[in-house]
Amino acid sequence: MNSAQRIWPEGEQFTKPVTLQTNTGPLDVEITFTVPPFEAVVETWQNKDPEKSYPLFRQFLVDWDQEQKLTDTVLMMYLRAYEGASEAIFDAWATHMKEYIAANNLAYSQASGAIN
Repeated sequence: MNSAQRIWPEGEQFTKPVTLQTNTGPLDVEITFTVPPFEAVVETWQNKDPEKSYPLFRQFLVDWDQEQKLTDTVLMMYLRAYEGASEAIFDAWATHMKEYIAANNLAYSQASGAIN
């Protein structure tokens, strides 16, 4: 991994806990996410085509800590079975990125002040 701080950490992976609401109660899952290219995030945000939704969503996920490996079939089963699963998963990714960008912005704003 590169030690230089980047504005957009494309390709970096991180793990976050996500609670999925199931029919039998909450299910805690550790999901490994990745940061796709910024353009992919914008395309996901602007997407209105239901056919593109899953492929765009899937590019944010690498794996999880459940017994079954995170395959497209398994993920689609969870997304269909448990309402709000996709929102919970994407919220975990978005929360991490907001924190990363805020910390990164602070570091860059301090550097630019030092130059002046």
